[in-house]
Amino acid sequence: MSAEKRRGRGAASNPANRFETLSYHSSDWDEPEDPAPQTLFLKDDTRTIINYNDSPDVGFSASINPYRGCEHGCIYCFARPNHEYLGFSAGLDFESKILVKENAPDLLRRELLSPKWAPQVIAISGVTDAYQPIER
Repeated sequence: MSAEKRRGRGAASNPANRFETLSYHSSDWDEPEDPAPQTLFLKDDTRTIINYNDSPDVGFSASINPYRGCEHGCIYCFARPNHEYLGFSAGLDFESKILVKENAPDLLRRELLSPKWAPQVIAISGVTDAYQPIER
């Protein structure tokens, strides 16, 4: 696989999703290589923006992730497997199929104004980068 074809991508392949029961693999060795995929930005209709965890080894209990996936595509990123829960792969899909929480500001405003909200530290972008290349 040519490095030029995957320029700007961390993953060189797009492995099957481990949660899918059906997958297919090409057996034709003479197929032309796929060009680098274009990044797709898909709307994520999430209903809440603040995520909570109860893990003793994480230094915060609330976080905000405005995206799912990350176009930066760092191959060592620990967040890649999260994309498989959405039906995508942890390979090229993680960096080329980005889910955008377009209503994040409104959701955050609503959650912070709720009488149930107790002020606390909120980690930003624990499993993505808040500043995706599309925001330049």
